Amino acid sequence: MSNISIINLNAVSIYLMEIDSELFESYILDLNNSEKEKLQELKHPLKKLEFAASRYLKHQLFGLASIEYDTTGGPKISGVGYLSISHSRSHVGIAICQDHKVGLDLEEVRDKSVQLSSKFCTLEESQLFDTTNSLDMTALWSLKECLYKLSDRKKLIFKEDILVSKRQNRIYGKITKTSGIYEYELHVESFQHFLITCNLDNGKLLHEHP
Repeated sequence: MSNISIINLNAVSIYLMEIDSELFESYILDLNNSEKEKLQELKHPLKKLEFAASRYLKHQLFGLASIEYDTTGGPKISGVGYLSISHSRSHVGIAICQDHKVGLDLEEVRDKSVQLSSKFCTLEESQLFDTTNSLDMTALWSLKECLYKLSDRKKLIFKEDILVSKRQNRIYGKITKTSGIYEYELHVESFQHFLITCNLDNGKLLHEHP
């Protein structure tokens, strides 16, 4: 088994594994039929490697159980819980939670996040995060990516439909879903050269759509 790092946060467990391109053939040995079909659909070698590594990690942790989806599109493994998968250039991560849907994001800290900050950072958020700092802007982007995974809607506008705030040294995020606007408590931390973000709770309904 490859070396796996584990981070436990409330009801969420995050498993991290370094990706090794030389192990690609080993990663694909245990792919089930649906995973093999998905792998064949991917054209870019890096995407293939990331997908194979993520399924390898899943198999190491939970055997050959298949990923299922609930009525809102939340991925689950029967008997294990909700899960979320993310990649950085060097690692793959899987978050598992029995209690509620979870969104995981791994992000390399990039200077480009500063250049693109006007596309996803609101005026209010710029009072909480330094728009000239690549660590802050990568963190804000990653928090919003985490929230995006928790919505059952697509084509959300990061500067309007996904908002991040801070209260009493805690981070919260609002996300628009089909039924209304929900708020989640979020977590972000550094791991080696990248950031890890995820939600810590099931969220609460702030405003119900008519």
